Amino acid sequence: MGFLRALQSAASLGAALAWLGLFGFPTFYLWIYPAVYVRPEKRSALMSWFMKVASGGMLKCLQAGGARLRRVGTLPTSSPILIVMNHQSLMDILTVTALASPIAPAFVTRRRYARWIPLVSPSVRMRECPVVDPQHDPEGAVTALKERASRERHGLLIFPEGHRTKDGAIRPFKLTGIQAILTTRPMPVYAVVTDGFWVSRRLVDFVFNVHRIRGETEVLGPFEAPASETDIPAFVEDLRQRMIDHLASMRERGCAAS
Repeated sequence: MGFLRALQSAASLGAALAWLGLFGFPTFYLWIYPAVYVRPEKRSALMSWFMKVASGGMLKCLQAGGARLRRVGTLPTSSPILIVMNHQSLMDILTVTALASPIAPAFVTRRRYARWIPLVSPSVRMRECPVVDPQHDPEGAVTALKERASRERHGLLIFPEGHRTKDGAIRPFKLTGIQAILTTRPMPVYAVVTDGFWVSRRLVDFVFNVHRIRGETEVLGPFEAPASETDIPAFVEDLRQRMIDHLASMRERGCAAS
């Protein structure tokens, strides 16, 4: 049984990658890219449609491999919002894309993902995601976030932990990114708490572990951003504590149901 489940996991990952190859590449390069060039004002809507269909197909493939996924809530992106999410897996962006309506949010991404990764890197550029390198260029990272926040019309997703966690626990938040965004443009803040994805943090982890994913994601908010910059650190710490408490509640409910 274990061997068959591992085989099912590997097959579902292969199907997800095939979906990207058969749908993602031709659709992006033969339709989305030319359409944005002709109608640049439709960039967000076109990229959102592409991200939603591509993400939806991948999630369906992983569910066929045994992953169980549950999402609760909606992220309303008809006007600018800041989305703060704990970071467990490569699936986090797929999940937020599915929760967002009507437009998939731009997401803060590290510089190493902005080049040389097929389909991912062009999508980062096409959705105009803020690209940062806080370790080597902290000032440039702040500038990029402020610039993007000043003109984002829908949603902006940030993972304030900075990295995917190994056990799903919520790590300390890095304040700088959230502070740069909210001081530049105060906007409603939504928290997204996710769990059960950390068993597949990296791409290699998916190969034989898709059937082990018991992913749950819930939306909290909106929360009003502080009017004063000096109040932002306390706001962020309070938000983090809310997310920690909610994660504990989700895990308690999961244990009770099992």
